[in-house]
Amino acid sequence: MKTVISVSGTPYEQGVQEGKELREIIEKNVALVRERMERDSLNNDRYRKFVERNLGFMERCHQDLYQEMKGISDGSGISFEDIIYLNIPAYFMSEYFNQECSMLMVRGKATVDGNTYVIKNRDMSMYIEQAVIKREYPNGLKMVEINGAGTVTYPACGMNSYGLGVTNTGFWSVKAPSDVERVDAAHIFLNAHLLLSECKTAKEALEYVKKSPRMNGLNVIIVDTKDAYCVEMTKDDVAVQEDDGSGVLYRANHYVSDKLKHLNPDITQYTSTYKRYERIGELVGERYGKLRFQDLFRIMSDHENGQNCICRHPHDGVPAKTVSTSMFVLEDSEAWATIGNPCENLRFVSLG
Repeated sequence: MKTVISVSGTPYEQGVQEGKELREIIEKNVALVRERMERDSLNNDRYRKFVERNLGFMERCHQDLYQEMKGISDGSGISFEDIIYLNIPAYFMSEYFNQECSMLMVRGKATVDGNTYVIKNRDMSMYIEQAVIKREYPNGLKMVEINGAGTVTYPACGMNSYGLGVTNTGFWSVKAPSDVERVDAAHIFLNAHLLLSECKTAKEALEYVKKSPRMNGLNVIIVDTKDAYCVEMTKDDVAVQEDDGSGVLYRANHYVSDKLKHLNPDITQYTSTYKRYERIGELVGERYGKLRFQDLFRIMSDHENGQNCICRHPHDGVPAKTVSTSMFVLEDSEAWATIGNPCENLRFVSLG
């Protein structure tokens, strides 16, 4: 199955190309969402109203996203309704839904070559097939995104030709429920695709993030070759950590700032996020000042702590799985990715 494609043109034209090139895995994703809806005995009337309201918001405020979804439908031959359900899945209606993922940015004196690296494991309990999409727009803007095939509403991460990199991890806690009544005026998460489309620098992106309406919390790393920030956000507030010169920023699925950490889930409720965060810090510390490309993939392939490890595999009834690993090297304008677990899909041989 094809998982890496290049598209160009208007958002609608890019959507048509995505639909044609990725049809096989988009069909798998649609079938998975449909099966999940049936299994969860979804309240269809409530869900349809939620979808109608959020789709109306996109149609009014983000025509590019709406047109790209139309293009995906037309290019793949899959109904627009199914593409919408894939982009606005039912679990978005929940006040609480468990978020996974781990991310890390290293640069400057933390690395052996001084380059800026941004890497993320995308972990999901519903295994949406991922794709790597290189985009080129009529205005000359280029982007690369790693995302669920057929989805445009919640990209995992990306980089644009201005040298801006963005990645994110979800936040989950019973102390900070989603506000689904904002469905008429917000995305469930910050939309990284829009950020990369509209911003040229990390500082510009930081201001964009602060002003973005949203229904839920999130952690976002925003970086260019000059500035780097980790933004913790709730539906109403933000806390910003700037690179202090150490050249390291990382997060799992909880907050670290004094301002917001009171909202974190108890460790007994969500042990994994704390274990993954702690382990990333340990592994970065072991190689600090000598970190290389391969070290970052080793960190994201780590299996210490069993079901709470960084490289997630279904384990003892816990369904979370790493569905992709993506890394951007900003100085080289390069993106590297594995579809699936990095421990299984990045091939290397050592003679040592």
